Amino acid sequence: MMAFARGDEKAFRELFAKHQKNIINFCYRFCCNRQVAEELAQEVFVRVYRAAERYRPDARFSTWLYRIAVNVCLNETRKRNFQVKIESIDQPVQLGHSEINRDIEDQESLSPQDVIDAGERERMIQQAMSALPEKQRAALLLRVFNEFSYQQISRQMEISEANVKSLIHKGRQRLQELLAGYFKSGNAP
Repeated sequence: MMAFARGDEKAFRELFAKHQKNIINFCYRFCCNRQVAEELAQEVFVRVYRAAERYRPDARFSTWLYRIAVNVCLNETRKRNFQVKIESIDQPVQLGHSEINRDIEDQESLSPQDVIDAGERERMIQQAMSALPEKQRAALLLRVFNEFSYQQISRQMEISEANVKSLIHKGRQRLQELLAGYFKSGNAP
């Protein structure tokens, strides 16, 4: 980022190539809509590009980058009367006239029932995640899917570590409540 701040356009392309997929995945997990996730990720990188001159390496670049991603996702949910669309992860995505397969488990190692069960479980978890308050969802996504420390999440969300721990704890409790019926009823594999 420092090289880009000094005017090296190639450095930005390298940053983009390195972090693009992770930022799109983060945004997708936040909003559960591929098209919106790609738009949000694009907005994240536009903001990074525009902020080059103001960037200061006070923390790791990824911490700064995910702070921008969290803010963009939170702003989007506030801006729109946000409706989460649940998409099956085992179905290809239509883009124009072509299909793109999602990154999923190796289907050859799974039985057809395992694939159905995994899809149902994923749908239930996405639905439960979308029911969480925005900040709880963001904190959980950063911790569980991106494996950031509480300190890093604190910087990214611009809140105290104690608040991060509280958001994650409450989010996990709420997920357990929302998913308790599903997993206790025997529907879960």
